[in-house]
Amino acid sequence: MITAEHVKHIVQQHLEGTTHFLVAVDLRPGNKLVVEVDNDRAITLQELADLNRAVRDDLGEAADDLEMQFSSPGMGRPFKVVRQYEKHIGRLVDVLLTDGRTLNGRLANYDNTALGLRIQHPSKVKGRLPKLDEEITLIPLAEIKSTQATITFN
Repeated sequence: MITAEHVKHIVQQHLEGTTHFLVAVDLRPGNKLVVEVDNDRAITLQELADLNRAVRDDLGEAADDLEMQFSSPGMGRPFKVVRQYEKHIGRLVDVLLTDGRTLNGRLANYDNTALGLRIQHPSKVKGRLPKLDEEITLIPLAEIKSTQATITFN
């Protein structure tokens, strides 16, 4: 029987020594295995296909019963691991707080206790770019429900 933990261990072995990192392994009903892998730069389809093949080979005959899907996490998806926060330092993010408020801003720093954000304020003049606070606002992780990269079209 294949478990998510077993697959996670196999994937991490294959990622050792690379710049890739594991985001999530999810074994869904109907024997669908979803693996999300990211990189500090963009990850290519060929790299994902090679990893898929390597994991399938390691699982052997047990993989025949699985539908395996390897992908990178989508832009509009919340961050799941510390390395995603580190990757997005200096970029715009949306932070959903546990009280329901959403803060937009530039991710300044991240550690295991808080996230540093330069909050973005909309311009009052139409057509002008929003302004970022000069000061960094520290937001305790306990107050954060989710964080995701902001998609902007200029």
